[in-house]
Amino acid sequence: MSLSPSPDSLCLRAQPLSEMAESRALVAVREALEASDARRTVWIALSGGLDSVMLARLAARAVKDCPRRLRLVHVHHGLQAANDDFEQLARRLASRLGLPLSVRHLALAETALKSRGLEAAAREGRLAALSTCLVAGDSLWLAQHQDDQAETLLLNALRGSGGRGLAAMPPERALAVGEASPGRDQHAHERARLLRPLLGIPRHEILTLASQQGLQAGFDWCEDPSNVDQQFDRNYLRHSVVPLLQARWPQAVASLARSAQQLQEEQSLLDELAAELLAKVQVSGAERLAQRQGQEQGQGLNQRLNQGLDQGRAHETQLSLAELAGLSESRQRLVLRHLCQSRGWPVPPRGRLMSLQQLIATPPDSVAEVCWANAEYTVSVRAWRGQLWWQVSDTVIEQGVRHRQGDTGYARSGRQPGETPSCEWDAEARKAWRALGRDEQHVAFTSRQPGDVLRVAGRGRRDLKRLLQEADIPPWQRDQLRVARMHDGTIAGLWHPSRGWWLLAALTQQ
Repeated sequence: MSLSPSPDSLCLRAQPLSEMAESRALVAVREALEASDARRTVWIALSGGLDSVMLARLAARAVKDCPRRLRLVHVHHGLQAANDDFEQLARRLASRLGLPLSVRHLALAETALKSRGLEAAAREGRLAALSTCLVAGDSLWLAQHQDDQAETLLLNALRGSGGRGLAAMPPERALAVGEASPGRDQHAHERARLLRPLLGIPRHEILTLASQQGLQAGFDWCEDPSNVDQQFDRNYLRHSVVPLLQARWPQAVASLARSAQQLQEEQSLLDELAAELLAKVQVSGAERLAQRQGQEQGQGLNQRLNQGLDQGRAHETQLSLAELAGLSESRQRLVLRHLCQSRGWPVPPRGRLMSLQQLIATPPDSVAEVCWANAEYTVSVRAWRGQLWWQVSDTVIEQGVRHRQGDTGYARSGRQPGETPSCEWDAEARKAWRALGRDEQHVAFTSRQPGDVLRVAGRGRRDLKRLLQEADIPPWQRDQLRVARMHDGTIAGLWHPSRGWWLLAALTQQ
């Protein structure tokens, strides 16, 4: 399909925005504008299809009554020849409406297409590209409507989704902006808002409104050729299943969308319960610090030399096995899923979830690990010393193969994808040593070696392995330890990313 008419003829058949009749869609868009922050930008995702074109036109009309800073953003997928036509129409419509337009060109990696599939990879890539336009506090508007909501509920039901999936698409949610470290929450001021103002509007009303405005397919909006390809599940539902449902139940779409809305309310209550339970089972950074300080005082170790670095350890996620074991199995699953969903981590598949519950019920004597991954993150959970320790890192994909542990659910401890290599720990240790004002000319920063010992004040010579155990550093993190080794082999200090230089020979020798 090609848009052959001249640029001047495109979009000119439409009636002026000032003549747009009052409608439920216009009211919904106006209310969304009124609820937005007047100091921030409202970005409208413009694909070039009917729904997004109408959302842009409705917003351009509503902004006359409720002044806001509007911008359009178009993503060129590069997946088919028609994408060039979509971009042309987006530029012409932006000019017609007098709104600035940003265009993002999306290049989907072959590995992402293989691992996620075309639909999922394109959807995730599109949202990531759209998010690059945003700054904290902005809004991104998508044009999904009531029919899309009904289709999403059906799709998720057929995939065996739980309550969250059946709740389908929320009308609004937070959207991360900028770079976020794996496993770290973004605060409210680091987020934007994703809105779907037309989610309660059936598509036939959007079509009617477009007809009233004199819009025509091929002139004022593009028909995506892939939308009729029923090899895609959503298209099959849209063209073959939903019409049959509506023939028997004319209000099928509205009823399904209403069910999704009710499930969203119920899911919100479950989220509140899950958050309360998570707060009870999570071991806080302050608690861990108090535990370690108590151990050190009882054992006569010197106080921490770098409290600032130790605060970074408070960001680690640890759950109490005893508290988790006190919950019913259904509440355990609720808490574990909620932890992942609230942090943006991949939710464990059912098999992994059962493995986690086995760790809770019968913690092993040695370190055991359960892991899973998606295209973005790898999650590793280990049971050790009465706690579940969570580690999240970037997933590394090379030559189409995702690097992760085997499919058994349990795996040996080891270096995870995205983990900092040893040379970087050496550099960090040297930098911290320099910050202490120590002479670095006669000292090397290396990993620990068999037989290494350190003379500890009041205790004499102590093996490094025992010192690591006393410091409550998990076995899988002990390879990160760096020692300041003098030329004669004497160890001058111990450094760890979570502790800094917490033992120095010059301060511990008597």
